[in-house]
Amino acid sequence: MQSLNSNSEIVIIEISQLDYLLIVNIKRKRIEVGLSQVSLTQKMGLSEGFVGKVELFTERAKYSIRHIHLLASALNCTIQEILPVEQPKYDMVKLTLKRTNKINKDGSVSRKKITEVIKIEPREDLKS
Repeated sequence: MQSLNSNSEIVIIEISQLDYLLIVNIKRKRIEVGLSQVSLTQKMGLSEGFVGKVELFTERAKYSIRHIHLLASALNCTIQEILPVEQPKYDMVKLTLKRTNKINKDGSVSRKKITEVIKIEPREDLKS
């Protein structure tokens, strides 16, 4: 973890490219239908904060095969709409994330972080 300043940091993580594409697609669909992370978690009947942890990337939580049906039901769509259209090119990728403290409405700095993917690259030891 590299600190840019007191309010932001750079984090590099490794993740399956398929997991990354799945998470991004589900987040897009969740926003499209107007559900919050909390609402989607509740509709899926999972523990509090699950979807938020998955979308954060820095947590170990990921969607599993079991979750696909729950997601489709909660998002009122087909399983095909849940799965990413893009074919993964790599098994594993490195994500460079910028984590910045959220700014509250009153202008104060929150302890909550906003995570932004700023770079995606194949894992070096798996390049051919």
